[in-house]
Amino acid sequence: MNRTNKRNNLFHIKWMSKISIAILLSFSFCSFAQQKIPPPPIPSSKKTNTIQSNDTTSKGSLTSEKPALKTSRKQYVNIGYDENYQKLPKLIFETADEAEFLSLEKKKYIETFKPEGEGNYFYIQTRLKKHKFKKHNDYGGKLGWSGYEFSGYYPATKLYAITEHSTSENINFSQLFLLDSLNDYNYNIISFGDASVALPVPSINNKYFVYFYNAVYGHKNCDIGVLKINDKSNPKTYLSEYASYRSADFAVEKIIWKTDNSFIVKGYEEVYENNQWIKKYKYFKTEFK
Repeated sequence: MNRTNKRNNLFHIKWMSKISIAILLSFSFCSFAQQKIPPPPIPSSKKTNTIQSNDTTSKGSLTSEKPALKTSRKQYVNIGYDENYQKLPKLIFETADEAEFLSLEKKKYIETFKPEGEGNYFYIQTRLKKHKFKKHNDYGGKLGWSGYEFSGYYPATKLYAITEHSTSENINFSQLFLLDSLNDYNYNIISFGDASVALPVPSINNKYFVYFYNAVYGHKNCDIGVLKINDKSNPKTYLSEYASYRSADFAVEKIIWKTDNSFIVKGYEEVYENNQWIKKYKYFKTEFK
């Protein structure tokens, strides 16, 4: 074999060796890249200290959980629709007198206190979480008078009373809702008008709630609604419409229960006398089954 052929063979051998090494390196790299690399460990979240309680009136904080504004939509129940009341019995009233009204025991049914707050917000503690609400105030612009207003707590039924305010096209609206301190259900009481209804008054043994709404531009007009308080084992049906009344003869000043199935209304009519509006009071009572 001449020198030229030997040189060519040697060059060919070296060239093939380099290609083989390159192929081996490429295969090794691909195999390594295909191996599963475990992700970095996820840091464990800090536990919150929660105090379990049968009652959560909360003037204090029961948990360190971050306050939240919203509740699951599944936990919102709307009650008090006029179309529902139309299908139910109507209350029948007869006249009563002031002495009978004054003889009734004035039961304290709601606790009022200033809730915990900070800046433009106040907090309501339930068994499940701490809720955050923007305070009712004039925020100007499109918001106008808006926010939430705390009205009190019903210890017998474990319900907070809160009113939501809003402004649209320079008109103020409000709606009352009851927040259950045990399961976070919101019971929105649909108003008969633009403003919220008055605070519901529970019957003697908490069998029913009665509430009213006085017509804004009427002087002797009102709507009265009665809600039945049911078993709380099914939160969606805990409160239900039971009976109602629409009056063109009186507005409501106050309602006091006589029994679980009867109450007396201190009503009035506004009359214009001597350049001023004066309330002239009348009393009415009703009983239902």
